[in-house]
Amino acid sequence: MNTRFEYADKQKMQEILPVLFDILHSNMSIIAPTGNTYENDMEQWLSNVLPAMQKEVRQIVLMYADDKLVGYFQYYVNSGALMMEEIQIASEYQGSGLFGLFYRWLVKVLPKDIKYVEAYSNKKNHKSQAILEHLGLSKVGENKNGNSFYYKGDYVILLNRYN
Repeated sequence: MNTRFEYADKQKMQEILPVLFDILHSNMSIIAPTGNTYENDMEQWLSNVLPAMQKEVRQIVLMYADDKLVGYFQYYVNSGALMMEEIQIASEYQGSGLFGLFYRWLVKVLPKDIKYVEAYSNKKNHKSQAILEHLGLSKVGENKNGNSFYYKGDYVILLNRYN
């Protein structure tokens, strides 16, 4: 499997985001179905993600395997903290080694002054929670509406694992 990782062009978000939503929806509709139609879920997601991507610090990294877009990672760095907002990998590429290859790439391109890593995980997404704990994060709270756990950890643990 030939892989590559590249930052999404923010000028092309209108074209890229529907493809990313397909990956997100195929994963999350099984784990945490909303009960909405695909179109309603996409409309709601786009209404949140499009304005968020206008912020300079927020980034999306596209993951390619054999020239096919198979995943993405949305994050931002602020005040020495890496906020991992979303990582989605198409189900047929989960367990392929893509995750580890991506994190080895990521720690090389992130700023060197990061101290902490933070993330939220839907309470129904046990796989995501296990991954965050594997990355060295600990459950320290939950989000405002109570449907996700809040995780935090020292960046050095992540860095040492993938550097």
